[in-house]
Amino acid sequence: MATDLGIVIAESRDFPALKNDGLRRHYLSAALPAIPRILASVDRNAFGPSYGCCDRQYWHYRTAAFPSEMYQEAALPLALAYTQRLPGNTWYGEARLAEAAIAILRFSAKSAHADGSCDDYYPQERALGAAVFSLQAATETYRLLELDDRDLLKFFARRAAWIAEHDESGRLTNHHALSALALWRTSQLTQRPDLARAAISRLERVVAWQSPEGWFPEYEGADPGYQTVTIDCLAKFFREPGFEWLEEPLRRAVSFCRWFLHPDDSYAGCYGSRGTRHFYPHGMEILAGDHQHAATLVHGYLRSLAQETAAHFDDDRMYVHRIANLFEAYAEQAPHRQAPRERHEESNRRQKIFHEAGLFVLRDSTSHTVVSTARGGVFQHFRDKRATVDAGLIVEFDDGRVAVSQTHDLSTATDIVTAADSEAIRTITAMRMLNFVRFERATPLKQAALHTVMGTIGRWGRTAIRQFLQRRVISGGVSAPVRMTRGLEFLDADVAHAASRLRVTDTLELTDPKIRVRRLAFASDLQAAYTAAAETYQQSLRQPWQDYTSRAAEWNTARRIVIVREF
Repeated sequence: MATDLGIVIAESRDFPALKNDGLRRHYLSAALPAIPRILASVDRNAFGPSYGCCDRQYWHYRTAAFPSEMYQEAALPLALAYTQRLPGNTWYGEARLAEAAIAILRFSAKSAHADGSCDDYYPQERALGAAVFSLQAATETYRLLELDDRDLLKFFARRAAWIAEHDESGRLTNHHALSALALWRTSQLTQRPDLARAAISRLERVVAWQSPEGWFPEYEGADPGYQTVTIDCLAKFFREPGFEWLEEPLRRAVSFCRWFLHPDDSYAGCYGSRGTRHFYPHGMEILAGDHQHAATLVHGYLRSLAQETAAHFDDDRMYVHRIANLFEAYAEQAPHRQAPRERHEESNRRQKIFHEAGLFVLRDSTSHTVVSTARGGVFQHFRDKRATVDAGLIVEFDDGRVAVSQTHDLSTATDIVTAADSEAIRTITAMRMLNFVRFERATPLKQAALHTVMGTIGRWGRTAIRQFLQRRVISGGVSAPVRMTRGLEFLDADVAHAASRLRVTDTLELTDPKIRVRRLAFASDLQAAYTAAAETYQQSLRQPWQDYTSRAAEWNTARRIVIVREF
C-alpha cells in the first residue's frame, strides 16, 4: 500500500485469535494510551529539516543543541500498533503511524555521524546505549513494515559495524545484550555473516559475565530490574534455531529474578545495584511455557498492572522504553504456560543468600524481606502486603555537605547469625562509612565547556570523557567521616516463619572530631547515584521519610547514637 507521501508500507494484518484474555489485556491497557504521546513527540512536518525527530527538546522546544538518539526507538511501538489487529487498537492500519515510523528511521540515518554512531547526552558522545536501543527497534520496525529501502539498509549496516567495533566504559550487561540483538537483526536484513558472527560473539560475552548466582552485572552489581532487559534479549535469541545453549543461563537468570517479586506483585527496588524497577515481560512470556518461575513473574507483573502496584516510567525520556515490549508480550503470551506459583503455596519459610551480590531474601506466606548489604543494609520489608522501604541514611553536615549510606559497594563488611538449631537467619549486620553526594548539575559554563571540548579534542577521547563523567555522577563516591553499623534482626524467624517482625538497629558514629551534623533522615525513595531508569513513580513514594533531626544535637555531643526501629 502507498501512502499520500508515496511511502510503500506493509498492509495491516489480523492478529491470531485470543486465548485466556483475562489479565492479559492489561498489557494493552498500559501500551495503547502511549500511542498519542508518541505521535506528539515526533516532528511530523515532512517539509522540515528535523522531520522524524522524536526529541521534543530539540525540534519543538529548541532547548537542546543536538537530537538525542535514544528517543528514536519510538518507531517500533508505532509499527506494532499499525500492523497488529488487537482489542481496542484504534491505530490498526492507520497510515500516519507507518509514515511516522519510517520518518523516525530516516531521521536516525540523517542525524547519525559518518561512522553510524550517535549521541545521547552530549555532542560527539558516540553513545553505545542509544545506538543499540535505537538500532534493535529500527531493524524490527523495518521488518514489520516490510520495507524495501537500500539507503536504510546501508545505514543499519554502518551503525551495526560501529557497534561491533566499539565498547563502553563500565560493565552494563543490558547494553551488550541489546547490542547482540541489534547486530543479529541487522545481519538478518542485510545478509551480512560478519554481523551475525559479531552478534554471537557479543552474546557469548554476556553469558560469560553471568555470576554463578544467576545475575548479570550492572556496574559490577546485581540489579533485578535491568536483569529483565537482558533476559528479554536472550529469550528472543533462544526461540530461534541454534540458540538452545541459552537455556541454562536463562534458567539461572529467571530463577534469580523470582526472589524479587514482592507480595503486592511489585518487582525489584532500591536494593538493586542501580535501584531500578524495570520489568520487561516479553522475554518472560517466551519462557513461561516451560519455566514456572517465568510464568509466576509475568503473572505477578500483570496483576501489578491491574492493581497499580507496578512502577511507572512516565517521564519523557523513559516512557517509550517498554511500550513495544508490552505489545510483544501480549502478542506472544505463552498459550500453555506453567501454572504460576501463588504465595499461599509457599507457606514454609524460605531464605536465599546471594553472597556475591550482597543480597538476602527471606519470605513466607505473609512476609517478604529483601536486604542489600552491598548498599549498606537498605531493605524492603513486606508484612501482610504492607511495604516498608528503607533506602538508607542521609545526613547533612553543618558545612552543607551531604552523605548517604546507600552507595553500592560489594566490599561492605557483613556478618550473618543463624539460629542455633537451624540455618534460619536471625540477624544480618552491615558496617560501612557513608559517602558524600555530589549533586552534580549542569550549569551554562559547564555545558559550554563540555560542548567546546567535544567539538574539538574531545571527539578523539570519547572513552576518557565518559569515564570522567561516570566518576562525577555515578561511581565516584568519596568517603565521609560517618560510620554506620546496621543490624537487622528477624524477631519471629524460625523454621516455619521468615520475618513477620523486623527490628533495625543503626549505630551511627562521627569519626572526625570537627564534623557536626545538621539534619538526618532515613529515605524511602532515594537514588543518590545517577541512574536514568531510577527515580520513577512507585508505591514507596507515598511513604514519608523518617526524620531524625531531633537526635542531631545528641549525636554532635556524644559522637555516637543508636536508633532502633521496628516494622
